Amino acid sequence: MDPFGGFVKRRWVWFALPVAVVTVFAFSPDGVAEFGVVAEVAVLLAVGAGCAVWRLRVSARNRAAARETGFGGWLPPPTGHDHDRRIDFAAETGRLRRVALRAAAFVLAWVALAGAGAADLVLLGKAADDLLATGARTTGEVVSVRTYSRDGGMTFEVRYGSRLAEIVRDSKDSYLAGERVTVVFDPADPDRVRTTKEENKSGFLVNLGYVLLVAGSLGTLFAVWAAVGWWGRARAVAVTGWRNATVDIVRVFARSSRSLKRPPPEIHVRYREGTGLVLKAMSSTHGANALADFTDRLAWVGGWGRHMVVLFPNGPSRPGPYAVPAYAVNLRTEGGGRR
Repeated sequence: MDPFGGFVKRRWVWFALPVAVVTVFAFSPDGVAEFGVVAEVAVLLAVGAGCAVWRLRVSARNRAAARETGFGGWLPPPTGHDHDRRIDFAAETGRLRRVALRAAAFVLAWVALAGAGAADLVLLGKAADDLLATGARTTGEVVSVRTYSRDGGMTFEVRYGSRLAEIVRDSKDSYLAGERVTVVFDPADPDRVRTTKEENKSGFLVNLGYVLLVAGSLGTLFAVWAAVGWWGRARAVAVTGWRNATVDIVRVFARSSRSLKRPPPEIHVRYREGTGLVLKAMSSTHGANALADFTDRLAWVGGWGRHMVVLFPNGPSRPGPYAVPAYAVNLRTEGGGRR
C-alpha cells in the first residue's frame, strides 16, 4: 500500500480546476454574468487555488520524508550495474523535462481553442444585440413552423413585406402559423434578421462555438494533468537517478457492462538484489500497452511514489530509449514484482 497515495492520487484535479475556471471566466465573462454565477465562480476559484497550494505543501513534505529514507520504499541503493554505455541517462532525465514543456505547450493550445469557442459565442450574442438596438422594425406573420428535434428545437418562417425569412427559436415561446411577430432586420444586409424575442443565431456557428469550448476545456484539463505529472516525474528522477531492473509488462483487462476495456498494464519490477514492486502504467502518449505481454525485459526505474518512470532501451515502434510514466501500487519488498 502506498502511504502517500491518499494525499496525491487526485492532485491534478486541484491544478486543473482553477485553470478551467480562469479560462471560462477570462474568455466569457458576459456568459458567466448572464447566468448569475459570478459569486459561485469566485468561490470555486478560491477553493480550488487553496486546495492546490495545500496539495503542493503536502507533496513537498512527503517528498522530504521520502528523501530522508533514500527513497528506499521504491528503489534499492545505487550500484555500478545501474549504468549502461548505450544510454545517456542524464540526457534521458533532461528529456523528461522537455516532455513536460511540450505538455505545457498543449495547455496553451487547448486554452486558445476554448477561447475561440467562447469568443465565437460572445460575438454571436453581441451581433444579435447590436441588430436589436439598431435594426429596422416591422410587423411580420408566421407562415410555417417546423420542429426538428425531440428536445424542442424549432424554426419558423416569417413573411414581412415582400421577404420571407427563417428564424431559429432560442427562447421558450411557442409559435403558430398566422401569428404576428415583430421582425428586426438590417436594411443594408437583408440576411441579418431576427425578432424582438429570438436572436436567430447561426445554428452552425453556435454549435461550433460550444464544441470548441467544451473540447478546449476538456483538453486543457488533460493537458494540465499531463504537464504537472511529467514535471513531477522529471524532478523525481533528477533526485533519485535510475536503477537497473528486469520487468514484466502484464496486460490488465476490466470488464464493463458494454465492452471490454483496455486499461494501462501493470509493470512488475524486479531489482538485482532480490527486491521488487508493482507499478501501474499511466494513460499517456508514452503508454505501455504496445509493450504488453513481454517478460524479463531490461529496463531502468526512477522516481518515487506516484512519480515514477520506467525507461526501456527501445520503444515499441522505433529504436532508442522509451520512457513510460507509472506509479507505485505497493512498496518495495523482498521477492516482490513477480507474476
